[in-house]
Amino acid sequence: MMLGRRRRRTFPGRLLVIVILAICLVVVWVRFTNAKKTKEAAVATAITSANQLRQGYFYEEALQALADSGYPSEEEIVALQQEIEAQQSSLVEYDGDFYHVFFHSLVVYPELAFDGDYKAEGYNMWMTTVSEFRAMLPQLYERDFILYPLDLIRENQPVMLPPGKKPLIISIDDVNYYDYMEGDGFAERLLVDENGEIVCEVVTPEGETELSYHGDVMPILDGFVKEHPDFSFRGAKGVVAVTGYEGAFGYNFIDVEGEAKQKLMEEATRVATALKNTGWLIACHSYTHNDYFKDGMVSNEDLHYDTNRFKERIYDVVLQPDIYISPFGYHLHEGDERLMYLKNMGYTYFCPVSTAMRTLFTEEGVVISERFNLDRYNMRNQTEFINETFFDVDSVYYKN
Repeated sequence: MMLGRRRRRTFPGRLLVIVILAICLVVVWVRFTNAKKTKEAAVATAITSANQLRQGYFYEEALQALADSGYPSEEEIVALQQEIEAQQSSLVEYDGDFYHVFFHSLVVYPELAFDGDYKAEGYNMWMTTVSEFRAMLPQLYERDFILYPLDLIRENQPVMLPPGKKPLIISIDDVNYYDYMEGDGFAERLLVDENGEIVCEVVTPEGETELSYHGDVMPILDGFVKEHPDFSFRGAKGVVAVTGYEGAFGYNFIDVEGEAKQKLMEEATRVATALKNTGWLIACHSYTHNDYFKDGMVSNEDLHYDTNRFKERIYDVVLQPDIYISPFGYHLHEGDERLMYLKNMGYTYFCPVSTAMRTLFTEEGVVISERFNLDRYNMRNQTEFINETFFDVDSVYYKN
């Protein structure tokens, strides 16, 4: 009778042990499964991030993303790390020419710009249409151009690129959206969207105001680089040049006062900040763009007046640029006291106009980067050069 009672007492004890063991196994399994999922997610996130970074030549950042995954010895991580290191080591020093091309604000609606009025001829010479610019980009990409930051071009500093790539600098003059352009088929101003990206405000031929990511060079190029990150070296886009006599980016704060002035200045600075955050540089294009620059013989007095006006009224608003893009493309050469003056005013890059597109390093410590304008006039008159160097003109040129 005693033996029977002991068996009845131990059976529930054994069951309890089994239940506890089962619970422990479940807990261990859940923890193992969760740890595995966490690990897989971390590895996948690191790989995705590293792949995105390396496509834009952010090799060190890509390697850091893998190191920060928490699983540096994982087979997939190690393999990708070796692949990125091999790509990084394959960069070669570029010893060819730099290609610097420029545009003015793009014509969004040709039917408004080329309408036969007194401004149409000028637009037809010095401007480029949205359709033309968008047609150029794939051909520039196919010809192995790569966007390169102007502010990384310095004397005795090697430019390291993938074999076969050619550095391309793009600049845009007069990104001001002047009053005289209103109603002529251009964007009205630049805005910053909820993602911190640049978008254009445009007015359609029907008079409706809308936002467009195809309203000027900046958002179009931003979109193209998103689709082709290897077209941009470390996120570089180009140079946005502004004058000052009507403010900047479509915000004319010069002739207003008080809170209205402050608000417009803040909006312009918000645009400038978004531009710089998305790979753009900003340049001074003089304050007045006055005719005294036209023949390249601007006097010291006029240059000082103009440059000081820019410094006083707009320099801080557009985040203190160190690039000077000369109005009318005039040249200043090494040894010119006016070039030294610009250097002393903080401008270490001077960009005139020349088909030669030379890059010169001066004793004054200024980098001269000559530019070639890819406008409708040159597409008609420099067709052979453009065909050989940049793109097929006939497949790009808008025939109005």
